[in-house]
Amino acid sequence: DSYAAQNRAVTEQDYVSLVYRMPASFGAIKRCAALQDLDSLKRNLNLYVISQSTISEKLMKTNNTTKQNLKNWISQYKMINDTVDIIDAKILNIGIEFSILSDTGHDKYSVLERAKRELTRRFSNPPDIGEFLYITDIYTTLKDTKGVLDVIDVNVVIKSGNTYSNYTIDINSNISQDGRILYMPEDVIYELKYPATDIKGSVK
Repeated sequence: DSYAAQNRAVTEQDYVSLVYRMPASFGAIKRCAALQDLDSLKRNLNLYVISQSTISEKLMKTNNTTKQNLKNWISQYKMINDTVDIIDAKILNIGIEFSILSDTGHDKYSVLERAKRELTRRFSNPPDIGEFLYITDIYTTLKDTKGVLDVIDVNVVIKSGNTYSNYTIDINSNISQDGRILYMPEDVIYELKYPATDIKGSVK
């Protein structure tokens, strides 16, 4: 409402909406998050952005031209006293390891491949920057797969180096006590980059 009334970005959500409204000819931002800079004495926002390759559809840093275009775009709508820093979000590449029990009457190896496909579909769309990884969703996806009688175990691992991002976190320090949620830093976006190799499963 405040944006509509003043044609100005007032809240953090206004800035996020503004980013997604930027004309495609200026460049593409796949995900963004606006966070108040608590270390600043002024009204400063940190605007975290990430793009996606048009060829591979993998997450990638936003190029400098697009970031400059975004800065110019935002300058038309930001409040006079606002300062905005455009920052690259960090990419955290993950892998999933699981073990399932197949139901009688089903070929267990077909069930395993079906489970991998369902997980691939579940992680095909990137989350928001800072969005937590709910491990319970992985369990649910597997349990809902045809032919799966039970989910024995699920583990999330970090993939880094080579063609992966070099950014890592310590899983044990960032997982909830019940093991259901992997917390993400507010400037991080997770990605299952290569489902064919990053999803590993076994079946009994």
